[in-house]
Amino acid sequence: MDLNQYARVLRTHWVLIVLSVLACTGAAAWLAWTRTPTYAAQAQLFVSTSGGPIDLSQTYQGGLFAQQRVQSYARIVASPPVAQAVIKQLGLKETVPQLQAKIDASVPKDTVLVDITAKDQSPPRAKAIADAVGQHFSEFVNTLETPQGQRRSPVKVTVTSRAEVPTDPVSPKKALTLVLGGFLGLVLGLGGAVLREALNRRIRSEDHAAAVADAPVLGSIVEDPHADTRPLVVVEDPASVAAEAYRRLRTNLRALSTDHDVRSFVVSSAVASEGKTLVTANLGIAFAQAGARVILVDADLRRSALTDLLGLPPRVGLSTVLVEELPVEASLQTWRDGLSLEVLASGWQPPDPSELLESARFAAVLEALTQRADLVILDAPALL
Repeated sequence: MDLNQYARVLRTHWVLIVLSVLACTGAAAWLAWTRTPTYAAQAQLFVSTSGGPIDLSQTYQGGLFAQQRVQSYARIVASPPVAQAVIKQLGLKETVPQLQAKIDASVPKDTVLVDITAKDQSPPRAKAIADAVGQHFSEFVNTLETPQGQRRSPVKVTVTSRAEVPTDPVSPKKALTLVLGGFLGLVLGLGGAVLREALNRRIRSEDHAAAVADAPVLGSIVEDPHADTRPLVVVEDPASVAAEAYRRLRTNLRALSTDHDVRSFVVSSAVASEGKTLVTANLGIAFAQAGARVILVDADLRRSALTDLLGLPPRVGLSTVLVEELPVEASLQTWRDGLSLEVLASGWQPPDPSELLESARFAAVLEALTQRADLVILDAPALL
């Protein structure tokens, strides 16, 4: 699809896009305002080593040792012994896995610090959990790192920053949720509009018709609200917009006939009652008014309408010529004196019109008509 097609999609389906954005934004707002807010409290630990002749004698080596250890400590901050001790101290109802899901730890780059984050729906409880984790983790590391047979651990974990009671929730983030909801609605709306456009087989414009048919549009006839009372507009209202549209179509068809030697063509439509007979009659009259010898053929053998529109008796017609092999010249009717326009009616309705139109006899009749006139226009059945 090019930019013009996308612009047409937006113009055609803007209601769907707007409704999708509103629906998703509304759903996001409901989700953001109905969810219980979650608060996060953060405490900070400092990991150090004690120097000595048996352990580490240099501060630099102790720092490297602490940096190596601190990454592992961040992974075991919420270990089961620590979580169990916190639950016991605070009298929490959560199980160990549930409490572990509320605790997170991270290590700032190139430091020996451990940031402990505790999340809870209660701000004071989030602070209490963070502080309790820091306290019990220090004790856990002291037990974990003390060599067998010794009383002291070479590693010391100190709480350097106690948690504060959080005032703002970390989730849900209402503004971000609304933005994401609106963006999701826009994506869904645009996707639905493009999908509807791709599945829609309706022809909406001349450019669309040309793209579907892979052929240029030669003319466009405006819908005439007075077609029932003045169907032959090129005669009854020659100064109207519709009459001018038929004359423009006539000009384009004459140019096409000159380039490609077109002596006959078919007028049809997708379904019945779309105005193909109206186009056939008015276009034939427009050609005759320009001095061309024209023959109109009512080839819709099931739903004949051309002769009624032109006010001619049905008499003999195409079916009679094909079945009874009457001369074509004897079956033609002149529409008006002074106008070189003849009409071949449909005749009586045969039981097998499709077979008649596919027969060699019809090809011979069409050849005879094109020899007699400059242009032969056939009013054919609707395609569907």
